[in-house]
Amino acid sequence: MRLINKQVLFVFLCSYCFISKAQVPEDEKNALLSLFTATNGANWNIQWDISEPVENWYGIKISDHHVVSIALGRNNLTGCLPKEMAALKKLEVLDLSLNNLKGNFPIEVLGLIELKEISLEMNNLKNKIPSEFSLLQKLEVLSLYNNAFIGPIPESLGTIKNLKIINLSGNYLEGTIPLSFEALNNLEVLGLFGNKLSGVIALNFDKLPKLYELTLAYNKFSGPVPKGIEGLGDLKYLQLQGNNFVSFENLKNLNKERLITLNTDSVGLQKGAELVELELVPVLKPIVEELKLE
Repeated sequence: MRLINKQVLFVFLCSYCFISKAQVPEDEKNALLSLFTATNGANWNIQWDISEPVENWYGIKISDHHVVSIALGRNNLTGCLPKEMAALKKLEVLDLSLNNLKGNFPIEVLGLIELKEISLEMNNLKNKIPSEFSLLQKLEVLSLYNNAFIGPIPESLGTIKNLKIINLSGNYLEGTIPLSFEALNNLEVLGLFGNKLSGVIALNFDKLPKLYELTLAYNKFSGPVPKGIEGLGDLKYLQLQGNNFVSFENLKNLNKERLITLNTDSVGLQKGAELVELELVPVLKPIVEELKLE
């Protein structure tokens, strides 16, 4: 009898461990199902078989029984992001790039404080970039390029000290670069190409010692090229063309030899550079004359 009981107990424990491994909390599963429904999952390039355990769903990574990553880039998601995603409390990576998402970025998702990466480039998200992104203090990558965001760059982004990549290129952002960005001393990439940013840049780039890619091209910046760029020892890619800079004096000691790409409107800076020109930024969507706000 004892032998039988031990065998039964062993089978039970094995079954429990298998089931436990495959399961995520019900509210997290429902959040994923909301995403599936809201973004026309029946027409995704690679669909989910929702009869399977969540760990078998395409693009989903689970750790310690929680959803930690959603990677559904280039998968034909259409529609709006559902607020129910706020239930994914352990989510670290949200990559929904190169899809057809539209509407506003749901504020509720910005309560997911474990997020380290948000990649939503090449969609059609619009209206203002929420200032509540500052709640995500673990965020390292914020990639929103080629959407339809308007308004100023939130000053609050400068409080996210872990940020390494900010790419907001190809939107309709106005105003200038927040001075708060001087606190982002881990920043490696700043992409603001092809917006409607304007005015004199007061930001001192000396404060961003790890920056290796800076793209400010095709905005309406004026005044002198900002201070500190020529002293960035890791800088490899610099694009400043298509603005209204009146002076390049702050680049007179720029070490062009270390650069892979240098694009400015200064013929003097270009002469003798002998640089390999690379295309580092996405092709922008055609700029429409009017944005219809929801």
